[in-house]
Parts: sequence; structure tokens; C-alpha cells
Amino acid sequence: MLEPVKLLKTIEPFKELPEKEINFLAKNTLADYVKRDTEILKEGEQVDYLYIIVKGSCTVKKGDKVVDVLEKGDFFGDTEIIFEEPSRFTVKAAENSILYMISRKAFKEVLKSYPEFREFFTKTTIERLSEGYRKILPGAEDTVSLLPVKEMKLSPAIFCEREENVKSVAEKMVEAGTSCCLVKGKETGIITDMDLKTKVVAKGLSPLSVKAEEIATYPVMTVESNDFVFEAIVKMVNSGVKRLPVVENGKIIGILEDRTIFIQQTKNFVFLAREIEAERDVKNLKRLFISVEEAIEALFKSGKDIVILQRYISEINDKFIRKAVDLAIEKVGEPEGEFDFLALGSEGRREQTIKTDIDNAIVYRETKGREYFLKLGEAITEILLEIGFPECPGKVMVSNPEWVKSLDEWKYTLEEWFSRPNAGNILKASIFLDFRAVYGNGKLSEELRDFLNRLAKNYRNFLVAMAQKVLETEPPINIFHRFVLEKSGEHKGELDLKRGGIFPITQGARILSLEKGLKETNTVRRIELLKDSIGKDFCSELIEAFKFLQTLRLKSQLDKIKRGRTPDNYVNPQKLTKFERDLLKDAFKVISKFQEMLGVHFRLRV
Repeated sequence: MLEPVKLLKTIEPFKELPEKEINFLAKNTLADYVKRDTEILKEGEQVDYLYIIVKGSCTVKKGDKVVDVLEKGDFFGDTEIIFEEPSRFTVKAAENSILYMISRKAFKEVLKSYPEFREFFTKTTIERLSEGYRKILPGAEDTVSLLPVKEMKLSPAIFCEREENVKSVAEKMVEAGTSCCLVKGKETGIITDMDLKTKVVAKGLSPLSVKAEEIATYPVMTVESNDFVFEAIVKMVNSGVKRLPVVENGKIIGILEDRTIFIQQTKNFVFLAREIEAERDVKNLKRLFISVEEAIEALFKSGKDIVILQRYISEINDKFIRKAVDLAIEKVGEPEGEFDFLALGSEGRREQTIKTDIDNAIVYRETKGREYFLKLGEAITEILLEIGFPECPGKVMVSNPEWVKSLDEWKYTLEEWFSRPNAGNILKASIFLDFRAVYGNGKLSEELRDFLNRLAKNYRNFLVAMAQKVLETEPPINIFHRFVLEKSGEHKGELDLKRGGIFPITQGARILSLEKGLKETNTVRRIELLKDSIGKDFCSELIEAFKFLQTLRLKSQLDKIKRGRTPDNYVNPQKLTKFERDLLKDAFKVISKFQEMLGVHFRLRV
């Protein structure tokens, strides 16, 4: 068992106190061993100690109902001491336990001397969650410019012989997916993709008859692996080059490209947006799409608010989509009438994270243009998949005729879904109803949104059925406030943040927004617009819970990518800090409260 001083140095907020105060509290601490089922505090009794669980666990009851389960490192009695109240709960040992008991007088003395220490115990759920989701962000890192070059992501270095023909060089570059090739010799030279275009193709020369040494630049400028990135930037700027071979122990280990440096900067999304706008080659778009993951990680590490970060990601995805539509139109011809390309689901809500599939649809004005738009949908999907967007497992894509319809057909479909709220129709509606026009003038999307809001007023039973689905998916935490984990399969020991946490909030906010006739699709904005209906304070709690879950989800996804795993929505609570686990429980409690509110509002719960 840890001595009081050692234990207090590991627990928030005690560990933030000066050592003399920790020693003072330790001197005023008693240790007690309590057997299972022993009543430690009784509802209505005066509280004389702040209790800290050193070993074991305790149940907290209000009447006959268990409202919480406390484990090692948790404490109780603080609120009653601070506000001079009798105990609001009955606390009982759930198993043989060891407790430290800090005297009421000593605890109050430290509270009085350290306002920030007192503030920790008086924070509301919203304040804890708000502080918490920011705390799990890594925080701004040192500027990329001060990193050693070797810590940057380097492109592979490929080589060719001086006598090798240019056709062979180009083939090597394509196979390796690089934009340059180094030429061997006493002096190392470099051939770039621009050299191939300007020195061979533009001059009408045969790639088979031109030797590598004839178009290479000598000597190639290099940078040492231990040099700072800013030194590489200075070399690039002064010499007008876009890439530098990186040398370590006399050998070239890779190529540092200017775009890699830009991607790591906090303004990476501005750079990416410009690159996507200018690019017309799908292979180059694919390379840009791969770099988005790095850009997301860089912004996450800078401590960017998750709502802003997701907005950035959605804007970049939108640009890829618009480019794909433009390229598809070039392929199949100009559209036969007005149309909008719709992003659905999380992209429609602007809540995307790491490379999830993008559900999409097309709405067009005239029924007679169906054949054209089916061809266009197939071409768009083909390009999006080639760029790197994952294929939707449910085939909610414009290559599927079910998701390509005229405005009148979509109106008919929506009314069909609303008038028959079975499981299949609710599922399709849940995917579709957050639609947002990404391509087109948005007029058709606007008409469809107005029609949808009219339907919601006329078919309240559909909203009730959707609310029922939200209530069926409970947060993964049991009545004893312990996490409910997957018992088997690849996610054994993990819990699904999306299904049990994010889903109830997004779905519930959508339903209430439909009821109110709101046109907004973003979840946080929807909740803000609903504050008059569900209360300003609870709206704030719900938003902070949502942001915390989204941040924890993205943090986990980035960590899995680093470990070579596929990013998903699962987290292992054992790999979280105690602080994060406590905040996760707080978030799930907020969601349970939201579900209870929905149940009462739609008369599904008494």
C-alpha cells in the first residue's frame, strides 16, 4: 500500500499542491480497513473526513438506487465538506477495502489557501468535460522548423545509371510513386518529373533515345539528416529547388520534398486546398489525399479545437469531391440539366475524422436525364476510389442507382420513408437526412430540405420511431458505472465510442432539429440552436461531451495508425489515463441524461 504522501502525489488535484501542503495533509490522514458491505457513510450524516479509496471499491446509493461505483483513486465526502452539508448519499464497501481519511479541518484549510485546488472539487460536469477534452490534446509542439530533417517523412530515393534511357527512368519513378530519380556517378545528379516534361516530352524527343545524364541536373544539392528543417527550407528557397536528398553517414536515405514540410505546418490545409484546386491528374490527387492524414495529425498536435479540425477536414474532402466531379464531367460530357452532388452522413454534418467512407447522392432537376446522371455517378465514384476514399460497405454511393434520383423522385422516396417508419427506412433516412450540397448551386438541395421539414411536421410518428432507435443504443456503461466491453472478436476488451457515445448525440440532435424545422446539419450547431428547448446549461454539457468523445476517438485513431493498425471507433479503457476514464464516464452520463430527455419528450419513457 502506498504511503499517504506517495499516493497524494499521484492523484488529481492533490499532486498539483506544493510538497509542504501534501505533507500537511498526509500528517492529518488516517488509514482504515473496511470489510465488504460495511456502511462508511449514511445519507443525512455529517461528514468528518475526505475519503480516498486506496484499495477495493465502494457503491454510492441514493435511496435504494446505485448511482455510482467508486474505485481505487476515487474520493468522496468533498462536496459535503465544502458546502457544509450532510451526506447526500449512502456509501458502502463493495469489497474489502482500504481507505485514507483526511480530516475535515485539514482539508478545509488547504481549500482556503489554494483557490485552484478548491475549484477542482466545485467544477460542474460541463467544466470538467470542457477542460478534459482540451487536456487530452498533446498541445502545441515545437515548430516543425526546429525538427531534425530525419524526423520528417521522407520520400524513397531511387537511382538510375547515367547511360540509362529516360523511358526506364520514368518507369522507375512511376513504380516507386516518386517525383524524382537520382543519377549515379562521381557526382550525383537528379532528374525530376518536370525535367521529363520540359526536356523530353515538350521537345518531342523519344524517351528511348535520350540518356539520363543528358537531362539530369548536376550536382544535386543535399541536406544532412541531423540538420534542422529550417536549414533545408533556406536551401530550397535560395536555390529554387523543391526537393533535397537527405544524407546520413555519407549515404542518401531519402528525399525531403517541399510539400512534406508544408503539410507539417499549421497552415497545411491552405497549402493542400491550393494544390487540390490546381491538380488535374488523379495520381497526383491520390498523393495529396495520402498527405491529408499527416495534416490531420499535425493540426491535432497543435491543440486545434476538434470542431474546427473537423471543419478543415470536411473542406478538404469537399475539394477532392468537387475535383472528382469536374474530372468525371470531362469524361462523360456536360450535364443535361441542373444537379447537386450531396454529401451525406458525417461528411454532410462536417464531422469527418480519419479516412472514413463518404456516403453520397445526386439530385437532379429533370427525370429525363437519368441515364446521364447514372453514368456520371459511376465516373465520380471511380475517381473518388482511385484518389483513395474508401468504398462504402453499404453502397451508399452515386454509383448505386438507388442514390441517384430527380428532385421529384427524392421527394417521393422521403415521403415513402416517413410514412413507413420500419427499420430499413429509418436506417436509410438516418444516412440521408444530413445531406449537404458539395457541388452545384445548392438550389435543389434547398428545395429538398424545405420539403423534408414539411414532412417532419406531418409525420411525427417517424420522429418517434427514430427516437426509439436512439434509446435502443445505450452508452457502454452499466448501472455500477463500469464500462461494458466487447467480450470477443478483434475488439475484445474495447468499447465503441461511435455507437455508444457519438451516435446517440448526432441522432438525437437531428431528430429535435427536424421537429423544429432547422436547416443546420452540424451537430454542435444544431445543439446550440436547440438551447431554448433543452436548456442552455444542458446544451453546453452535451456539446462538451460530444467534443470530448470526438477528440478521444481521433486521438485513438491516430495512435492506431502509428502502430500499423486500421483506425476505427474503438478504444481500450485500460489504455486511457484515469483522468480520461473518469471524463469518459462523465460523457456517458450526459448521454444517458439526453436519452432520458428524448424518451420523455417523445413519450417513450415515463
